Amino acid sequence: MMDRKRLTAALAVAMAASLSHGAAAQTAEPIKIAIGVDAAYVSLYLAKRDKLFEKHGVNVELVQFTQGGDALDAVAAGQMPMGGAAEPTTLIRAARTDIKVLGIYGQSGTYIKMVAKPGIEDAKQLKKLGIVPGSVSEFSTEMMLIKYGIDPKSVELIKAGPPEFPALLARGDVDGYFLWEPWPTNGIKQGGKILLTSGDVGYTYNMWLSANGAWLAGHQAQAKSVLGALADACAIVQADPSKGAAAVQAEAKIPAATALEALKEVQCVVRDFTDADMATYEKIAEFLAVRKITPQKVDLSKVIERGFYVK
Repeated sequence: MMDRKRLTAALAVAMAASLSHGAAAQTAEPIKIAIGVDAAYVSLYLAKRDKLFEKHGVNVELVQFTQGGDALDAVAAGQMPMGGAAEPTTLIRAARTDIKVLGIYGQSGTYIKMVAKPGIEDAKQLKKLGIVPGSVSEFSTEMMLIKYGIDPKSVELIKAGPPEFPALLARGDVDGYFLWEPWPTNGIKQGGKILLTSGDVGYTYNMWLSANGAWLAGHQAQAKSVLGALADACAIVQADPSKGAAAVQAEAKIPAATALEALKEVQCVVRDFTDADMATYEKIAEFLAVRKITPQKVDLSKVIERGFYVK
């Protein structure tokens, strides 16, 4: 009888602790995370849907923007404490304000694709290239020019936002563009075809979780908890991609079937930075400086927080 009473008491204490942990997360000031709208953000969508942030003791609010660049602008301006975007997009903002990159929450060499209009069979035939300035779109395009020995002066770079390019392709205003999903799929619906992936030109993108430096100084534990929640989300996506697709549909309004296809190309993983990662980031930082997208080459040692995320 005494053992049963002790067991009941222990269970009650455990349940109370669990409930208080979740309650504390709910009453804490929300951590607003600025993100874009596509399947690359699956871990954040799923962490919200399955209440994984609360499980890790943080109250998180996801704030969606049309693209990662707009999201990181909000972080740079101090409007949002945290944000998610790929490397070039983040480094551009880190060049002018205090942004710290805490960890990787996704990667792929095939998710970013070059969609070309009918009749284009070779990259050297491309003359009008659509780009989203300062993003993985522009960096992938630069890598393509280098790989195929295409003189940059022989092509015209046409700048626009991601949603505009499928229509521009259909009208013949661009010959092709490198973009993330769903814009390649939408371009195919307009008569285009996949010519290349970013991996074909030597680039595997990393999605970075970043924080405003001033905010991070007083909220390191919360930031680590956010990464912990995303790691749990990625484990779920890896085990059952359909759950990830359902979260993408709920949060990004992308059909589950489309999202599921996209997730086949996205490796949902939360991890620290490797030496190989840093070598790629150096190339990106050099590219941004040479193209005068940043005033000088970003000092990665002041931006990348290696060792912040420990599995």
